[in-house]
Amino acid sequence: MRHALRTIARMPVLAAVVVISLGAGIGINTVVFSWMQARLLRPLPGVPGGASFRLLEPRSEAGLYPGTSWREYQDLRDSLRSFRELLAFRMVPLYVGEPGRVERIFGLLISDNYFSALAVKPALGRFLRRDEVTRPGAEPVAVISHGLWQSRFGGAPDVLGRPVRVNGSDLTIVGVTPSEFQGTVLGLDFHIWLPATLAPVVVNGSKELDSRGIRGYSVMGRLQPSATDESAQGELDAVMSRLAQAYPDSNRSVRGEVLAFWQSPRGPQRMLTAALAILQAVMLLLLLAVCGNAANLMLARASARHQEMGIRLALGAQPWQIASLLLGENILLAVIGAALGAAAAVWGTRALLLLPLTGLPIRFQTSVDGLTLLFAILLGVGCGVIIGAAPAIQLAKLDPHAALRSGARSAGRSRMRNALMAVQVGLALVVLIVAGLFFRNFLETRATDPGFRREGVLLAAYDLAGRTADPALTRTLAERLLERMRALPAIESAAIGAAVPLDIHGLPSRVLTLEGRARTDGELDEALTNTVTPGYFKVMDIPMRAGTDFADLADPGAPPQAIVNEAFVERYIGSPSMESALGRRLEARGRNYFIIGVARNSLYNAFGEPPTPAIYFSYRDSPLPRGEIHIRVRGGAEAAVSADVRRVVRELDPELPLFNVRPLTDHVETNLIFRRIPAQMFAVLGPLLLILAAIGIYAVVAYSVSLRTTEIGVRLALGATARRVVGQFVRETLGVIGLGALVGWAVAFAIAMDFVGGSIDVAVFAGVPAILLFVAGIACWVPARRAASVAPIIALRQE
Repeated sequence: MRHALRTIARMPVLAAVVVISLGAGIGINTVVFSWMQARLLRPLPGVPGGASFRLLEPRSEAGLYPGTSWREYQDLRDSLRSFRELLAFRMVPLYVGEPGRVERIFGLLISDNYFSALAVKPALGRFLRRDEVTRPGAEPVAVISHGLWQSRFGGAPDVLGRPVRVNGSDLTIVGVTPSEFQGTVLGLDFHIWLPATLAPVVVNGSKELDSRGIRGYSVMGRLQPSATDESAQGELDAVMSRLAQAYPDSNRSVRGEVLAFWQSPRGPQRMLTAALAILQAVMLLLLLAVCGNAANLMLARASARHQEMGIRLALGAQPWQIASLLLGENILLAVIGAALGAAAAVWGTRALLLLPLTGLPIRFQTSVDGLTLLFAILLGVGCGVIIGAAPAIQLAKLDPHAALRSGARSAGRSRMRNALMAVQVGLALVVLIVAGLFFRNFLETRATDPGFRREGVLLAAYDLAGRTADPALTRTLAERLLERMRALPAIESAAIGAAVPLDIHGLPSRVLTLEGRARTDGELDEALTNTVTPGYFKVMDIPMRAGTDFADLADPGAPPQAIVNEAFVERYIGSPSMESALGRRLEARGRNYFIIGVARNSLYNAFGEPPTPAIYFSYRDSPLPRGEIHIRVRGGAEAAVSADVRRVVRELDPELPLFNVRPLTDHVETNLIFRRIPAQMFAVLGPLLLILAAIGIYAVVAYSVSLRTTEIGVRLALGATARRVVGQFVRETLGVIGLGALVGWAVAFAIAMDFVGGSIDVAVFAGVPAILLFVAGIACWVPARRAASVAPIIALRQE
């Protein structure tokens, strides 16, 4: 090690290039690994063995995961023997505080065994008792988070027994969770846990405790020691079949799946695993390309140490000792790079905390722990072996007599340098093409027409939960709110919707029965739904293909109305004529509606989704306590009217909580977050890899030129032009580079064909190789031009 340190000190520039490049590659891989670790190995902070939990997810015929009803959870809990204990929970927004000082937080409605099944111990007080989750609304108790205890109650030890006002009801605090515990939805941070039996109290008289058609609960548990995923799935299939026979109205088309916790199909986590897995694979490929570059640099450096190693061999050193000496130097370099990368990863692991997921309580607990540090060290050792193998093999096989003769070189060493350079270029090209595809995909997706006009719309959410369950009062408030909004000079139009398209949660779905459509298979049709006020389609600039908009909110005479999209007509009516849907009756949510219009298709849950049937219900027919105000602003200055919107709401109802005020463009950008992260990474790492490849090519060509100084001098003395000499070096090098690039291009092409199914981005597959070959050409030309510009007599004397 002392010798390795002295050797490294004698080549500071080369060592710095290798350490920094490896540090960047290992650092980014360590960051992604820490995210993967938080996703797969420690998905539930504060829960021992959180990764061992299995989710029980009902799945509809349409492939959607609507969640479990409370009654269904009780049936599963009583029937399934493959699980030690099944717990249930449901995410719900809550409003904590006295009138005028209300704070919006997120909480969970939970089963009585929630904390005991998780094996979580309270930091203060106790958790829920079984008798507190038995009768609806019987026990007004709450468990709060450590963070809420500190921020709202100052960490006072006498918080137990104190009241906390939640959605207008006074609840008694009975316990505080540990600081690291944040709930059971990956990445979301919850601050209050309530008995599920309080749902009718805090969710406007909700009927979810009795109705099997109201879903939304998540159910999970640990397997019994003797159970397997296959046996648990078989038992779940049998139970769900019995429920389908016993309760056909709610369970006829519902099946069940046993999934690992990281496979959760609902919530923001459903998109994260695949994105992280692909990102980790590509980052490892990038690190391999960096190793190829470093290996070529170290091989060029090793060629200058022939005499040193020849002397060692002549004095009795064994080849394995020479190899171990070279490997030790390179492993030490790589471990130093790994240390630098691990230090960078300490900062990088926190980058995920900055995801702009508007309106969600994001908290990712990622850190560089012992396992992550071990991963970084192993990467460093592996990189050291990779970059040190070629020079170790080269110098260990030296003939000491030939090595002591100045200038003696073998053709084999040139072939090894060329092979490494070809491999380096091929790997770099694969990574650069993948980077280009990610970046182009992000840009193209961002430019995709979502079916509505996102520019110039301001969104603001409000919630009457806990204040009133009267539909008439809710409808009146919405009517007055829109009337005041539309009166503002800066506002062109305004509407209210129950949800916003491209939300991280996705739109809810409902089963339906359509007049004139009979199904012989016994299954039900299903479509995404949204509840909106008249004027919604004007605000969103969604054209009507047929029919008209909803009746006015104050119109009591019109029957219940629905507007469907083009995909609904094509799938369930099977007619190219949009007018064929008008006047038909559909039944959903236990009520009959008449279709009065057909709207153009738009995106609802995610970019890239296929055309999906959707139904818009009228807010007049189904007023909701929660809503998203959609405001079309004149001139597109959304931020300028946010203060006016807040003022109008405050004047209308000082206690009405208004939150999550943001432009629709920002909301849409949130849906792109898992495409933007890799695109931004590659925007930085792509040029860095291109620079490293150029440095490696330059070093190899410069060294090759230095070995042929006499040849260059002789050729120039005999009349060869500098241009011809330079051209020969460039052609020889580009031949090797072109071969490696061709292989890399073929690999990237095969990967793209496999993943995207034959859709190839011509600009990326043509542009990236052209840029790489251009940079490589310059890296070849510069050292060759410098050598050819030396006077022949000087070149001959140097040899």
